[in-house]
Amino acid sequence: MSFALLRDLRDLKVLVIHPWTSEGEFLVDHLRRIGCTVSCLWPVPPELPHGTDVVFLAMEDEARPEIERLLKSFPNPAPTMLAIVGYENPSTLQIVLESGALAIVERPIKPFGLLTNLAIARNLWLERQKLVKEARKYKRKVMGDQKLARAKAILMANRGTSENEAYREMREQAMARRVPIDEIANSIINAEQLLRPSQKHD
Repeated sequence: MSFALLRDLRDLKVLVIHPWTSEGEFLVDHLRRIGCTVSCLWPVPPELPHGTDVVFLAMEDEARPEIERLLKSFPNPAPTMLAIVGYENPSTLQIVLESGALAIVERPIKPFGLLTNLAIARNLWLERQKLVKEARKYKRKVMGDQKLARAKAILMANRGTSENEAYREMREQAMARRVPIDEIANSIINAEQLLRPSQKHD
């Protein structure tokens, strides 16, 4: 765990969703001592305040419908979630799993471990966002490669050129127009799709 991550924790906008009891007040005060910007809400709000980075959510059985409604309203990506639990049972476990919590804070809440739990949860969240970004980038690359292959096949079939010649022609067009080669591939595919119906009628 890097010192940079620990420093970044101080800039987080943290929302504590917990009854305003002495325990809830203690949690808010301790997070503020860490350096976080903290607010506390109860009852469970219908949605999160804009810009919320981290949520400490008390898993209260009597508030389950409101918790489920809140979870469905989460943006994408959802904030870093830490669940506050007082006991273990199948119902609590289910809602904790549904919440996507990356760490658990046990009751009675104690100062020891809060910073560690917060840091670990945030680190896991950052790693997850990095993986999602890399997956999207890989997916775009694969789709781009597939379009490029299809466009080359269209040129080869229509003009009787080789694969290398088809690629060279697309690359030259891309350079002349100063656009990515993917745009040239899309144009070729779209043109072929537009011509296809008229070819069937001929």
